[in-house]
Amino acid sequence: MLFVATLETLPGKYEVAVRMFKRPTVPKNVKIHHFLGLFGKPDCIVVFEAPNEKAAADFTMQFAGVAEVTTSLALDISDFKWTH
Repeated sequence: MLFVATLETLPGKYEVAVRMFKRPTVPKNVKIHHFLGLFGKPDCIVVFEAPNEKAAADFTMQFAGVAEVTTSLALDISDFKWTH
């Protein structure tokens, strides 16, 4: 399963957050495709694979002390059925 997480650094946590973003703990069952810093908000975006929602949550929760984390399941646009 493919996921996208956005990370918005909490006030006063920038230095710690950047260190964590540069060297995240990546479980064996998670594969990071992209970990990108952004100009503006949110501060970072992570595109990653995990076998299920629990594994995705376990991975992204490491950032909860330094950032507001929003994680979404990502689907290939061709899987969307509401248009022809």
